[in-house]
Amino acid sequence: MKIEIDWDEEKIKKLLAFRISRAVDRNCEKTLNFIDAWNKIFKDEPVFMGDQGKRPMNRFDFISRSTHIRPRDYVKYLQACASAEALESDKQIISAKIIKRVDKAFSNYLKDEIIDEIQAILPEIDMIFQIMSQIGKQQFKVDEFKSVFDSYLENGTIEGKDVNHVLQNLYDFSVVGNQPRNPKIQPVFRYKNRESRLNLSENIAVHRGLFKSLQIL
Repeated sequence: MKIEIDWDEEKIKKLLAFRISRAVDRNCEKTLNFIDAWNKIFKDEPVFMGDQGKRPMNRFDFISRSTHIRPRDYVKYLQACASAEALESDKQIISAKIIKRVDKAFSNYLKDEIIDEIQAILPEIDMIFQIMSQIGKQQFKVDEFKSVFDSYLENGTIEGKDVNHVLQNLYDFSVVGNQPRNPKIQPVFRYKNRESRLNLSENIAVHRGLFKSLQIL
């Protein structure tokens, strides 16, 4: 039986503070608070976002939005940052530029992780990802997905599948979420709310961590 642990950002911060504290000092007797631990490995500067790169974002928040809030996601992102920083310089601290650059490599990792997890249930997952890339939007209507999906069925690229069943599986694995009608409300993903249910009357939102690997702008 699979046991799911409900992680949230506060639990992740405590875990990271513990691991970083011991990584920088194996003999430490007291775990650093999260901010102090975080600043041991990351340069204290925001990651700039937006088309013109003028919108600042907290370093932890930037990383978190690409993850499923799982310890292994953060460990993978931090390892990728450390490797990239080591290649760029001999410094021991990770810059915001590196955090942003590594986003693409992490996106590829997340896609591969999802394929491994969902392939037994949805063998056509590679083709499903191709459909999402073809749509090329961060959010889309169910009918848009169905239109491209049906064209794949017609030419035999995908064997007979119910499109609602496919979308349900994608939702269950947090590949996609729902965008509430109020655009000011953040998309709803199952990894954040285990009790949430797919709503086919709302727009579908692609998980942000998959944007780069699916070439979604």
